[in-house]
Amino acid sequence: MTILITLGPLLLALLVGYWLNIKILSEKLIQVSLTWLTYLILGMIGFSIGALDNLAEKLLTAGAQALIFFAAISALSITALWYTGRHFNPDEKSLHTQATAEDVKISFAVFSDAFKTLGFVLIGLVIGIFAADSSFHVDTIVTYLLYLLLFLIGRQLKQGNYRLRKLFLNTQGLIIAFTTVTMTLLGGLIGALILDLPIAHGLAVVSGFGWYSLSGILITGLGNPVLGTTAFLLDIGREILALLLIPVFCRISNHVSVGYSGATAMDFTLPMLGKFHGANIIPTAIASGFIMSLLVPVLIPLFMGL
Repeated sequence: MTILITLGPLLLALLVGYWLNIKILSEKLIQVSLTWLTYLILGMIGFSIGALDNLAEKLLTAGAQALIFFAAISALSITALWYTGRHFNPDEKSLHTQATAEDVKISFAVFSDAFKTLGFVLIGLVIGIFAADSSFHVDTIVTYLLYLLLFLIGRQLKQGNYRLRKLFLNTQGLIIAFTTVTMTLLGGLIGALILDLPIAHGLAVVSGFGWYSLSGILITGLGNPVLGTTAFLLDIGREILALLLIPVFCRISNHVSVGYSGATAMDFTLPMLGKFHGANIIPTAIASGFIMSLLVPVLIPLFMGL
């Protein structure tokens, strides 16, 4: 039931966008709208962090835990995804074989979108600190903005003549999802051992795969608010860092870009993935993100119940 409640509306928004033909939504308008919608959601994320009760205290404990899990997950996932990208993606292997030093040169311009991303988060954070007592239902607003995001992505897919059936039977997406989930859970195990936490709790806290709005709520609702805050910070950090590093990852491996984006590859980070990797990455990103999104409401309650 939890899966239907959380994933159902998101998939419905994607399908409606795919099937409903609105002529006024040109390709250019959709691209611009997706960019600014992403920045708006980032601002909302920053606001939700700034509005946390006892922010300093929670950030001290939960933040320290999140950093340990974050480091373990990042090191394992990036390494494994780089390997799968080189050895299990023929197109990428060919691309890297022909790459030159100039192709992988990183300039300041690469980080321009990353700085914009961080800027919107910080603006939202400051507003959240000073407006924490306002009746601002951030989670609800973000949810509806995600519906709109998925709707526009659906239109983008239709305009690109992509077939939905093939989106969820994508070999590269399956490889990326399997690699990411395996390495993330291994990172959770290592983090739990370092922090002397129950292994089941370590596995639960990393099982959000970037879906911050669900992981924190689920774990908190299951009776562990500090661990819920850890999951919230971990997944928000993963989501933001993915957006910051996609311009860099795109020069290394599309497996790394998509896999590190986690569950958000099918919605929130999809516009950025499409921008830097091209439209051909969309089917792979949606397939990978969909699989991980499907696992979140299953794995978290499972591990928390052990």
